[in-house]
Amino acid sequence: MYEYVGNCHMHTPYSDGEQYHAAIAEDAIKAGLDFVIVTDHNVWVQGVEGYYENENGRVLLLTGEEVHNVRRQPQASHFLVYGANKEMVAYAPDPQRLIDETNAAGGYGFLAHPHELDVPIVNEPNLGWHDWDIDGFTGLEIWNYMSCMKNRLAEKLGKLWWQHKLPGWLTAIPFGLNPEKHITGPEPETLAFWDELLAQGKRIAAIGNSDAHATPMRVGPISRDIYPYEFLFRAVNNHILTTEPLSGDFDHDQRLILKALGHGNTWVGYDMAHPTKGFRFTGKGVNKGIMGHEIKIDAGATLQVRTPIRTNIRMIRHGEVVAQIDNETTLTHIPNEPGAYRVECRIPYMGKERGWIFSNPIYLRV
Repeated sequence: MYEYVGNCHMHTPYSDGEQYHAAIAEDAIKAGLDFVIVTDHNVWVQGVEGYYENENGRVLLLTGEEVHNVRRQPQASHFLVYGANKEMVAYAPDPQRLIDETNAAGGYGFLAHPHELDVPIVNEPNLGWHDWDIDGFTGLEIWNYMSCMKNRLAEKLGKLWWQHKLPGWLTAIPFGLNPEKHITGPEPETLAFWDELLAQGKRIAAIGNSDAHATPMRVGPISRDIYPYEFLFRAVNNHILTTEPLSGDFDHDQRLILKALGHGNTWVGYDMAHPTKGFRFTGKGVNKGIMGHEIKIDAGATLQVRTPIRTNIRMIRHGEVVAQIDNETTLTHIPNEPGAYRVECRIPYMGKERGWIFSNPIYLRV
């Protein structure tokens, strides 16, 4: 298998970001990414896709779309579209039709930052998913860096603002100056929702992203971009596994990347805490497979995890921990029932245990 790393949620001045595509590609190369997917709000930007190269390397830049109904009140239910190769905003008012049309176009659709909190003191509403009477979407964005920071800020304000009457901006400053102290992992509500869908027998792929905007913020004499693209490209990313290498041919490589994301041949890695390159989650029964594959279970079925450094490993089936080991690099489990098995790994970072790796499931079938 060939491993590549990329980020699949960011914005340019075509919507509410600060850098155009070439500058984003430069930052992606600096951060060591192999691919990025730019997802401006309600616009599919054409003519910018392709490989960008410099003396330090190259990155494949693709474009998707973050679709939402601008007339919806409150604003919510953002949908990431990859690979549809056409603009999908016309279907935004009807979330189910948006999902159906994305599938019909051969694309993949993910619910963006599904669970959020309101932060009214800094004018940030809950932009999570609100229209739950839907089906047929490809997967969930289980970890969104900016949404995660927003939720941690909301929790902090909830503890301090009403009790001590601290100004909201005063509480928010540490989140802008030292964000990695506050990010700990995906939202527990999102992970629980994912496990619930998997327990229903659905195939739901997971991704994790930056949601980079590099928004300039000023509080008194302090000015800072919240948060720069390169910084975020070193944080929460998607690692994909492919059966063929990226060749440099745009059409071929785009298909490989989108197929891996859409089929869940991936894991979400918090690479800022430590690079997750080299992680593997494999299984064998009647056949063999990796994350995103179906394996027919038999008496000798085995699931195996390998990590690049010692970590606390948990194997989870439908929300229940079925195997675990601490401070090791391998975990082997012999399952006795079918279902969707996924892996979580956690490591200490900046004085606290953090979420590090969240794999897509291996699906064991009878």
